[in-house]
Amino acid sequence: MGWERKRGKLVEFNHLLRGDHETSFSTMLGDLDVLPRIRYVITLDADTALPRGSARRLIATLAHPLNRAQFDPESGLVTAGYTVLQPRTEIKPSSANRSPFSRAFSGDTGLDLYTRAVSDVYQDLFGEGIYVGKGIYEVDAFARSVAGRVPDNALLSHDLFEGIHGRAGLATDVVLYEDYPPGYLTYAHRLHRWVRGDWQLLPWLFPRVPHAGD
Repeated sequence: MGWERKRGKLVEFNHLLRGDHETSFSTMLGDLDVLPRIRYVITLDADTALPRGSARRLIATLAHPLNRAQFDPESGLVTAGYTVLQPRTEIKPSSANRSPFSRAFSGDTGLDLYTRAVSDVYQDLFGEGIYVGKGIYEVDAFARSVAGRVPDNALLSHDLFEGIHGRAGLATDVVLYEDYPPGYLTYAHRLHRWVRGDWQLLPWLFPRVPHAGD
């Protein structure tokens, strides 16, 4: 999986985009001189489908002046705007009909945050949403918002953490589609991984939180 799993890949990718070629990426093709001009990155899972036109709409939304991230000069916290946007995520119809398990559970799943990302209480009341790792972020602002805030090998659920520090906004008019687990064992393994990651976030609930180098 490499250093720090997906979080490490994003950290190193951001470094690569800003001219640092001393990363663990072993193969780089094409003109690397264009990388520093890249402003936005869209992150997807292997099973996530990005419909036509969705990338343009995500970029346009995050580039809007009212959504541009603003930082407190002393604390370095994002005080307004967003560094990352989370679109609505739904289940692919073909995946929902793959097995009896997926047909039974991939529809209206109650409190599942994926299917409830149309009108969200956090976005409506506090102006922030919940980032689940599939969306768009602004490279410089996103990297600045999480710089020095995570010790190595400390987090699995990095997306929730990154969305809190970088301020995540919900783009509910943009939809991504992903697969649903075909069986209970696959579903249970995924849920177990998510729960372990959520438990690792507990130290950040205390007055003194971990930082890089701890």
